[in-house]
Amino acid sequence: MALELAKTAENKIADFFERDDALSRLGRLHSHTLGVVEDVLKAPRPQEATHNVLDLAVQKVVQKLSWKLMTEAHATPSSVGIPALLDLCIAGVTSKFLINSTPYKVLEDLMEGQTIGTCEKVWELLESRKEKLTTPDFIAEKGRTTKASLCLLRMCNALLRRLSKTHNSVFCGKILVFLSFTFALSERSAVNLTGKANVTNVTVFEDEDAFDLAEATDAAKASEIVPGLEIDDDPSADVGPIDYNLYRTFWDLQSFFREHQMATQSAENWEKFFTELNVVLAAFEGNAFSPDDLERSRDLSGGPIHSADATMHEPESDSSTNSAEQGSQEHFFQPKYLTNSRLFRLQLRDPILRECMLTQFLIVFNDLARAKPPAGSTTPKAKFADLTERVVALLKQTPSDGEGFNEMVSNVLERERNWVKWKQEKCPGYEKYPSAADKEGSAPKQVVKRARRQLTSPLLEQILSESSKPSQILEKIKGKERASEVPLTAYTDRFKEAWDPENGMEEEYWPDKDEMVCWRTMRAVMKASVDHLGLAVEGTGALVKGVLGIGANDAIKKEQQKDDKKPDREVAKDHSSGIKRERSDSLKRTQNGNEPPVKRERMGWGRIRDDDIEDGEA
Repeated sequence: MALELAKTAENKIADFFERDDALSRLGRLHSHTLGVVEDVLKAPRPQEATHNVLDLAVQKVVQKLSWKLMTEAHATPSSVGIPALLDLCIAGVTSKFLINSTPYKVLEDLMEGQTIGTCEKVWELLESRKEKLTTPDFIAEKGRTTKASLCLLRMCNALLRRLSKTHNSVFCGKILVFLSFTFALSERSAVNLTGKANVTNVTVFEDEDAFDLAEATDAAKASEIVPGLEIDDDPSADVGPIDYNLYRTFWDLQSFFREHQMATQSAENWEKFFTELNVVLAAFEGNAFSPDDLERSRDLSGGPIHSADATMHEPESDSSTNSAEQGSQEHFFQPKYLTNSRLFRLQLRDPILRECMLTQFLIVFNDLARAKPPAGSTTPKAKFADLTERVVALLKQTPSDGEGFNEMVSNVLERERNWVKWKQEKCPGYEKYPSAADKEGSAPKQVVKRARRQLTSPLLEQILSESSKPSQILEKIKGKERASEVPLTAYTDRFKEAWDPENGMEEEYWPDKDEMVCWRTMRAVMKASVDHLGLAVEGTGALVKGVLGIGANDAIKKEQQKDDKKPDREVAKDHSSGIKRERSDSLKRTQNGNEPPVKRERMGWGRIRDDDIEDGEA
């Protein structure tokens, strides 16, 4: 009977999930199925049984859509109706018609049967609806586990296992970002409480026979030198002698980097770890960077840095076609270094590989500092302090920015120690709330009441008392003391006062330098003297001069300003010489008999004001 109900629900959902009234039809289907479960099946939990039936029906519909998406040519998730089904499931969960894991089950079933390219398109549907799919209806708060959260984790882990870390790094990043957005920081599913290491990352290197064969081959090629052929200097020529012991020790350390706790499993591993560390550090210290290496590193720091292994992987085709793509990927992917013995001499002088190795040393030291040495070991745990000093000194000497890189690594390791301590304390919540005792003990704050302003005035009281006499009310309101409009003369007087040289007002404080005063002045001129508005294009000062009628006296004003700038002696000299010229001219006119001598009054040395000139002309 339950299978028949699921089959009926499947046919109905497949029929109406793309319609506009799909949610109302789903509600009626839920009510019908619930009634059958209660009356016919008599299930002990009818609501849960109804959710299971509808969830099974939705999964059957998803299977058909997934098959259509795989088989039809040019099919997309939107063309087969997946967004509509996903939206219906989200609305059904919100309306309590479906179980909260149904939308995530739809996505999980789709991604299990599709290619990586189609999975990226389906993931875009999830990201566009993340605000709805991460509400408390789906993902509970405070780290509580729900069916939806378990389904999401299962789907994301399955995707991450399928994806390549080198070719699908962006997609992997999107998945991890979504998980960090969805789950709280205290969610225990993402903190690796057990501290499991990635033991699948195995580093394979050559055995001694292959190493000797490669060395013999290189030596034979080096002996075959064509006479007269100039060969560039080998960058690895000044590297010390390389033997298989150093080569094996260098790459064998990766086993301890892969699994830190392997060093503490036995006393033999503990001593072997310290011995190999000393050998590799001595090799780095014996192959310091030459000035040429430092110069080359500075040149490469401006562009993409290619390590020795990246050069080995470089395609032989036209590099110009792949340069843009290769440059964009270098910032997102660190390659796994090759263990070819022919590259080992170059790798000892490779700044990027050295940074990686030294950083791995510091990470191992930071982890093993909390571990207990195995029984029977002779090397004390305090040896880590000396090794750390040597590693930091080498890291600071590594180009191109060893000092800055070392500081960054130190900050990261400090945060790592805090992170591990938080995990060991079982991931307590970060939000701290006051306890009940603190709430009761805290005295209530005294509320300060502000004095309220009285919204009354004598005029308002008179208006309210004489409301039956409108004529008297208007007369009181029309009083001069209530006038709010400023007359034009109030603005022009400010300009005249500023322009008067006797006031000595500096030009930067003139009213025509204030935008608000200029705007109000022009507005007042527009109301009182609109015929002068044509001067507004020349500035507010020209407009005010036009209103006052002092535009014709600008030349006189300039002459006065020139006189003000002269010293007192020059002014007195010019004045006396002017008087002498006037006397000589009058004497000549008298001698010629033209005019009688006229006695002229002495003029003071005061400045001539514009108002006096206007009165004289008038």
